[in-house]
Amino acid sequence: MTTQSDTSGARLDPAAICTLPPSEIGERLRWIRNEILPHAIRSEPIEDGIAWELADEPGLAAKLDRLIELERTCCSEIAFEQAPSTTPGQRRLEAHGADPNAAIFKLSGEAPGEPARLGRQLAKASGWGALTALLVCCLLPIGLVALLGAAAAAPFTGLDQPLFIIAIAALSGAAAFAWQRRKPKTSPRPSAPSCGLDC
Repeated sequence: MTTQSDTSGARLDPAAICTLPPSEIGERLRWIRNEILPHAIRSEPIEDGIAWELADEPGLAAKLDRLIELERTCCSEIAFEQAPSTTPGQRRLEAHGADPNAAIFKLSGEAPGEPARLGRQLAKASGWGALTALLVCCLLPIGLVALLGAAAAAPFTGLDQPLFIIAIAALSGAAAFAWQRRKPKTSPRPSAPSCGLDC
């Protein structure tokens, strides 16, 4: 068993005390990622563990009750419980006795500012910006010249200017990024888990 101590007493690493077999650990993590983490807003250390604030939606309370029940079977030394949130429209889940710095809790990246998700969105937006600039500034003039002839397409031949290309790429990339940020996240609905949050 791995433990850490500070002024609030021993804190346990859930991954070190979990009694689940490896096959069930993966099943539980998939369920948590799909059913619990999409609601996550933020996590914070508390005096004797860690707490999560989650966006309340119909059915979330039952999912958290199920999670707590499952945790009792495999990590009985850590007490998970729902607690009142001070923010309307949110639910709070606390894990007492858990080490808030345990690696397993890094799975609970907060939805709005999750660095990995933000990085993926920026990468996609950059790709859309570059593609739009290619289409508008390169392929469009070439296509118009081929279809209409050089004289008729002359007004569009200036689209290959570097500043115009950069402006088109930046504007279309910004639009793609804004669209991704507004798009609601969806998650698949897997079968019922065999266990809960930490293993």
